[in-house]
Amino acid sequence: MRTALISDIHANLEAFEVVLSDIRDRGVDRIVCLGDVIGYGPDPCACIDLVQEHCEFSLLGNHDFACLLEPTNFNPIAAEGSYWTREQFEPTGEDLDKSSTARRQAFLHLMRTHAILDGDPDYLLVHASPRKPLSEYLFPEDVDNAAKLAAAFGPMPGRFAFVGHTHVPGVFAAELDQSRTVSVDSLFEFEYANELEGPFELDTLDGRLRFIVNPGSVGQPRDGDPRASYAILDRSSENPRILFRRLEYPAERTCEKIRREPRLADRLGTRLLTGE
Repeated sequence: MRTALISDIHANLEAFEVVLSDIRDRGVDRIVCLGDVIGYGPDPCACIDLVQEHCEFSLLGNHDFACLLEPTNFNPIAAEGSYWTREQFEPTGEDLDKSSTARRQAFLHLMRTHAILDGDPDYLLVHASPRKPLSEYLFPEDVDNAAKLAAAFGPMPGRFAFVGHTHVPGVFAAELDQSRTVSVDSLFEFEYANELEGPFELDTLDGRLRFIVNPGSVGQPRDGDPRASYAILDRSSENPRILFRRLEYPAERTCEKIRREPRLADRLGTRLLTGE
């Protein structure tokens, strides 16, 4: 079975539609979302509807959580965007389709913080990191922070974890010591997604390695490449393989929608044009 891993859509309908089309064209068996369906972008309701229609499930991201409860530790731009997004899910008039409102709100409330794919403990899914599913960022430069990565790898129940949150696609790997714990001294970094060509084999070298994979962001890439990002997990071989996909989409259209909404900062649109 091949699974499309998507994350950090951030209410960017144009990017999401292009990604869904690519997934269909590739005949992928199913889609799972690692969270942050909403926040920042101009089309939260439409993106929630598409996730409900096309994804087997979606995890809870920190922006989904912020729109449900409170945007704690958010900068002013992100916080105001969260308050605006929340209002899009609230009844505001007699003619509003209340059944759609209730369905979207229920979907947000039922999001899980983590999942085990098909009940296989080798495949952990979270939004941010195995240690802190909603809040911990694992950036490429953290490869030089062995203690942080060892702590992030430590809670993994098996060999693989799939995360989003940073909006930067890539793969981390860690070697286990003889006690079957993560060795701080043997952490290392693989190449990142924009340098990978073709399927990337997650070879554990007879169980000595663990991997944390980030498929990147559908709706707000931050690795200097403005194209939408997602990944396809293929478990048909002895070693699973991950294929990273980058897709152009009409970012200018999303940017213009953001400009037209006074409570969404222009910066949330212009950054889509540069991927920063």
